Amino acid sequence: MKPPPSEPAPRNETVRTALREQLRSETTFTLRELSQAVNASEHDVLAHLEHLERSLAHTAERLIIDPASCLACGFAFETRTRFKKPGRCPSCKATRISSPRFSIRAV
Repeated sequence: MKPPPSEPAPRNETVRTALREQLRSETTFTLRELSQAVNASEHDVLAHLEHLERSLAHTAERLIIDPASCLACGFAFETRTRFKKPGRCPSCKATRISSPRFSIRAV
C-alpha cells in the first residue's frame, strides 16, 4: 500500500516576502538560487520578481539587476528588460550565457 503524499511544511511568510528578505542581503542571487532559497519554482519566482520590481518603485528601495553576459565573447545584455536568461548571444551566437543576478538596494 502506498503511503499518503506528505504535505509541504507550513510557511510563516509568503513567497514574495521571503524573496524580498533574501534579496536584501549583501550578496546577489541568480534565479535558480532564489528559487531554492524560497522553495518555489523558477517560473513562480520570475512572476514574483516582476511584481516586486513594480512595488519597490513606491519605496526607497530598488531591484538591482546585474545583466546576463555571454561567456564566449563578453557581450552584456544591459538593455534586456526580461528577467529570464537569454537563449543565445546576438553578437557571436554562442549559447553559454551567465544568468542575471538580482539584489535589492536602498536608493
